[in-house]
Amino acid sequence: SYNSLTEEAALGIVRVERQRNKLTSLGLGRCSIGPTGAAEIAEYVSGSGVLTNLVLPQNNIGAEGAAAIAEALRGNGVLKTLNLRYNKIGSEGAAAIAEALRGNGVLTDLDLYGNNIRDEGAAAIAEALRGNGVLTSLEVGFNSLTEESALGIVRVERQRNKLTSLGLGDCSIGPTGAAGIAEYVSGSGVLTTLNLGRNKIGDEGGVAIAEALRVNGVLKSLNLRLNVIRDEGAAAIADALAVNEVLKHIDLRVLTDLDLYGNNIGDEGAAALGEALKVNE
Repeated sequence: SYNSLTEEAALGIVRVERQRNKLTSLGLGRCSIGPTGAAEIAEYVSGSGVLTNLVLPQNNIGAEGAAAIAEALRGNGVLKTLNLRYNKIGSEGAAAIAEALRGNGVLTDLDLYGNNIRDEGAAAIAEALRGNGVLTSLEVGFNSLTEESALGIVRVERQRNKLTSLGLGDCSIGPTGAAGIAEYVSGSGVLTTLNLGRNKIGDEGGVAIAEALRVNGVLKSLNLRLNVIRDEGAAAIADALAVNEVLKHIDLRVLTDLDLYGNNIGDEGAAALGEALKVNE
C-alpha cells in the first residue's frame, strides 16, 4: 500500500498470487485501482481459500468495483476483514456490499469510511445486519449520513448485539441522537470501541454518554473529539470515570482510551477530569 503503484502494477501482484495462493493478507491502498482492477481482484478473492484480510483504501473502485467485490464475498468462505475506505462507492456500492453481507458467514470487519454512502447506503447496511450474525466491526463514519440514518444502524444493533467496534464519526449526531446511542451503550455487553468524533452531541449528549458509562462494563475506547462538549459535559464524564474506577476494583472497570480533543473544555471541565483521573488508574 501507498507506494505510488499504478493499477497495472498492483494487478501484477494479484495475478501472481492467484497462481501462488499463499497470502493471507494483502494491502493495495492508494494504487489507482478502478472498477476494472477491482473486478480482477474480485475474481482473485472468489478463488482464494486462504486470503483473510484485504485492504484497498484510497482507490477509485466506485459502485461498479464495489459490486464486483460484493459478488466475490458471496462465494468466498475465508475473508474476515475488508477495508474499502475512500473508494467512492456511494449508496449503490454500499447496497451491493450490504446484500452480500446477508449471505456471508465469515466477514467480521468492514470499513466503509469516507465513501459517500449517504442515507440509502446506511439503510441497506442496517437492514443487512438484521440477518448477519458474524460481523463484529463496522466503520461508516464520514459518509454524509444524517443522524436518523446513523441511529437506524444503532437501533438494529441494539437488538443484534454483535458489534464490538462501531464508527459513526461525522454523522450529524446531536444531543437527541447521543441519547439514543447512550441507551445502546448502556445495554451492550460486547461493544468495546465507539467512535463518535466530529459530531455535535454537546453537553447534553455528553451527559447522556456519561450516564451510559456508569452502567456499561465493557467499553474500552471512546472517541468524542470535536463534539462541542464544554464544562458541563466534561464534568459528567469525569463523574462517570470516578464510578468506572470503583467498578475496576471488582474487575468491571475497562475504559482505557478516552479522546476529548477539540471540545472547548474550560478550566472547570479540565479540573473535573483531572480529579477523576486521580482515582482512575
